[in-house]
Amino acid sequence: MASPTVHVRVISLPEAEERRAKMRRQLEALGLDFAFVEGVDGRGFDVAAHPAYDAPRRRRAFGRDMTGGELGCLLSHRSVYEAMVAEDLDPVLVLEDDAVLGADFPAVLASILRLPRPFDLVRFIGYPKIARLRQRRLCDLDRGYRLVRLATTPGGAYAYLIRRSGAEKLLPALQRNWLPVDVMMGRSWAHGLDWAVVQPAVTDYDRDLGSHIGEERFHKPAVNGIGATGYLLGRARHTLTESLNKRIAYWSAWPSDRRRLKEVGR
Repeated sequence: MASPTVHVRVISLPEAEERRAKMRRQLEALGLDFAFVEGVDGRGFDVAAHPAYDAPRRRRAFGRDMTGGELGCLLSHRSVYEAMVAEDLDPVLVLEDDAVLGADFPAVLASILRLPRPFDLVRFIGYPKIARLRQRRLCDLDRGYRLVRLATTPGGAYAYLIRRSGAEKLLPALQRNWLPVDVMMGRSWAHGLDWAVVQPAVTDYDRDLGSHIGEERFHKPAVNGIGATGYLLGRARHTLTESLNKRIAYWSAWPSDRRRLKEVGR
């Protein structure tokens, strides 16, 4: 069972009764105490005019705005970090209301909490492709699981453990937003967050539930004329700098990762 000092927060819209009921049954069965956090419903936002949104930066890199659902999701997670700092909550297990936790989850969580040098953020991501990505083993956990550092920045914010140190690093980067919260998590070169991923996957998300974020975020941008040239240049610059920064962040962490592996002795 997880340490009683971990705070579990489930982000959920107030009207999502079915999702809340599923999460309640699941967490009670795993013996995890929790509280719901009212999510921000951004589906009705005027995103371009929102004070928390950086439209020019977003459009240069992607040729279209974030969706209201993406911005609302980010603001929901940001509210958890703000509460962590204001109420001195440390650590917090953050779950979205479509998260699915495996039977081994409490044991894996407990072994993470026992690490002598904790990470700012540990992400539980269930995509099968994660196992095929370039990664570096950081330490072994109970029941055959391990923590790894990835050479890229995967999506997925439905389950993660965050320390107050992580909240304090992320908050400044989330004041003027142009990327979804899960993408922001991985950009350690921008905020200094030390994060890891659990492998193999011990969580997933409920694929039978519809998304509150919206599928339009996957649509290709429709940019024409002079705007198309600006977008193509901005996109090329964004892709190049992100790729370079990912590589620098991955390899620059190698000495620290080696020391951590020796500390845990396995």
